[in-house]
Amino acid sequence: MGTHRKTFTMALLNIKREKQFQDFTDFIMEKLNIAGDGEITDDMRKSAYRAFRTRTGKEDFATLPTIRKWFGIGGTAVPDREQVYQICMAMGLSMEDCQEYLVYGIHEPAFQVNDYREVILVYGLENKKNYQECQEMIRDFEERLSHVMTFEQTCGTQTLMGEFQGRKNLPWEEFREWMMENAASFKGYSKTTLDYFRKYKKLILQYAKKDAQEELERLLSETDYAVWCQRRLLNPQHYQKNVRKYVNAQSKGKKRNLSDGLKASITELCSLAYTEKESNARLLSEVFQTEGEGAEEAPEFQSVNSMTEKHLSDLLNVPLHKERFFRTRQAELTLSKLADEDKCPEWIIQLQREYGRRPQELRTAGEAKRWLTQYRRENKRRCLQIQREDILPLIMYVAQHRYLDTIGQDMSAYKQKDALEMFKVLADSTLAACNMGRLNQNYELDAVLCACYQQEEMFGYAELLELSN
Repeated sequence: MGTHRKTFTMALLNIKREKQFQDFTDFIMEKLNIAGDGEITDDMRKSAYRAFRTRTGKEDFATLPTIRKWFGIGGTAVPDREQVYQICMAMGLSMEDCQEYLVYGIHEPAFQVNDYREVILVYGLENKKNYQECQEMIRDFEERLSHVMTFEQTCGTQTLMGEFQGRKNLPWEEFREWMMENAASFKGYSKTTLDYFRKYKKLILQYAKKDAQEELERLLSETDYAVWCQRRLLNPQHYQKNVRKYVNAQSKGKKRNLSDGLKASITELCSLAYTEKESNARLLSEVFQTEGEGAEEAPEFQSVNSMTEKHLSDLLNVPLHKERFFRTRQAELTLSKLADEDKCPEWIIQLQREYGRRPQELRTAGEAKRWLTQYRRENKRRCLQIQREDILPLIMYVAQHRYLDTIGQDMSAYKQKDALEMFKVLADSTLAACNMGRLNQNYELDAVLCACYQQEEMFGYAELLELSN
């Protein structure tokens, strides 16, 4: 292990030993006015738990062992987004309070005004409704929608938020009418965030192609490629057209100057450098793939995680999954009014043909109900929301490559302060646009990412994964 890598490992170990990161326990205890300046004791945790149960009317948002873990009793756990809304309603909190619970408590994006469920939940908060009343209003709204409705794939969040703020205290019937007029805008996800995520993916793949082109040129400069092109009156800069011919010639000719390994490397680099595909696998390889040589003494960080191809695909295809969630919900509501032996409506049969992997012909409402139950369970798992931990590794990759561009790829000109500042500025501007909490070194992931910028060298997310998993 190189000296700089050892220094990086030690920096991570020091963070693990010395840094006390803010988590949901710290947040909620502070909100309950129980957290002190010193170490949180077991008695303080139990006192906070009791105060919370009293203040929320002992409402069961989850199992009691899980709720205790929110306070660090018997383990740790974090409420999900829906549970945060339930908690805020039970405590009689405002929309602003709920925003704090979402952004600073569970480190998720703030209120999503483009999701009709969240719009109604926040309407409930503003008008002192309970969670059950909100569920009834959500069903009331859903039952008035048409299954053939399409959503607007536009970024109208600010406009929608402004209209919501002006109408949030209207009687339900009037508020519902406004929602119906804007139903196509409630697509269920932030297009702004998705656009940023796609933008970073595109930038990373552009950098990957550039790196592959430079490495290809370097390898070819060590061969007789230029001479081979000159003899055939070919432009040696036309790599995509010439390299394959060159490699084939090396394979067939009597005089072979390339090893099989070098031929394979040149062929692969040419493919990577000039492909038009925006490959998910390539993104994962660039940002998350490790060599598996982690240091045994390096610490584990809960928030430092790799990304699977399925997870990435689900994030990028959230419009499709949200549309399917909406249409199958409409089917569910329609079927709830039919007896099992009734004939299945034709549009639901068509829906099953479109969504089913191995579609079976639905005849009765009962068969459709059974299919829907199973399909919606899987679909719900795929309706993800892009989180800070999803996008921050991508931001750091782009920030580091931009910094390298500013110093001409010359690491002898590297300055820790300048490189780190470039990352912070890019991260803060992106996170703010995505309605997420800005970079904060009191959060574990943020602190570890900033630690990737060491005095003599900066490390990528893949290297961080090697050392912390």
